[in-house]
Amino acid sequence: MRLLEALERVDGPLALKDVSAMAGMDPSSAHRYLASFARCGLVRQSDDTRYDLGPLALRVGLAAMQRVEPLQLTERLLPELVAETGFTALLSVWSNRGPTVVHWQRSPTPLLSNLALGSVLPISISATGTILVAFLPSAVTADALAAEGRRFRINREAFKGALQRARKTRLAFIDSTVTPGLAAVASPVLLWNGEAVVAVTLIGPDPDLAKPAHPAARALHEFCARLSRGFGAPEPGAA
Repeated sequence: MRLLEALERVDGPLALKDVSAMAGMDPSSAHRYLASFARCGLVRQSDDTRYDLGPLALRVGLAAMQRVEPLQLTERLLPELVAETGFTALLSVWSNRGPTVVHWQRSPTPLLSNLALGSVLPISISATGTILVAFLPSAVTADALAAEGRRFRINREAFKGALQRARKTRLAFIDSTVTPGLAAVASPVLLWNGEAVVAVTLIGPDPDLAKPAHPAARALHEFCARLSRGFGAPEPGAA
């Protein structure tokens, strides 16, 4: 398994000495295992003798992805996050109009807001919009972002900075100056390709929620990171 994990961590085929070193094995033992894997299709050996994942590994990976239901699983686990943090949480996905709320998980503390299921959030001035743009291809988000730019002036430099911070930390924040009386922090649930499938956002009247050191922000980050790992997403900072 360490040999297969070594092949999974890199972007292309490896020589025997390299894959054995990454797996912490001597080359002769690694060669025997790789030969067995090659016979069943878990790995393949190219003409230059380097090893890579094979067709069976591809089929297993595709089958695993087809069994994953990220939105449903995130929704099912959301009460745990709300119980831990005490903040209302919402799930949003990207639609053709932008970030769209698809689920609420209310905290015991009443929250006054005009948001509802189906609400489309602003892109450039919401934590949810920022985190989704940060982790989706520009081809997906460009039209909705352009439409928002026609409705009101976007502070492009501020938004660019927020996107850079979001990509680095997997968190985006909005303080109460944007939405009076409410602060928010959002984090993405990522798939194997590093793209966001859903954004999880905590909202509440606590102004400190818009700070990275807030316990709820840390809990949200770990919640989404744990789900993302389960869906095969790359670790933060991975190529």
